[in-house]
Amino acid sequence: MKASRERLLDRNGRPLVSGAKVKVIGEDGQPVGTVVRVLDDYAVVTVVIPEGRGQIERMYRVADVEAT
Repeated sequence: MKASRERLLDRNGRPLVSGAKVKVIGEDGQPVGTVVRVLDDYAVVTVVIPEGRGQIERMYRVADVEAT
């Protein structure tokens, strides 16, 4: 029997899933990026943020991001 899992939600009740655009509210400048990985067990998401000519990948707590 497979257990169903709850989706992670931002503070406004919107789901945080791979491909979702998010604003990082826990960081100065509130950068905008895309969720690439969701770690439900730890309430953490990995976000890719464009920076200069490239991009950076960072992990944030769900409390620090907001879906746009």
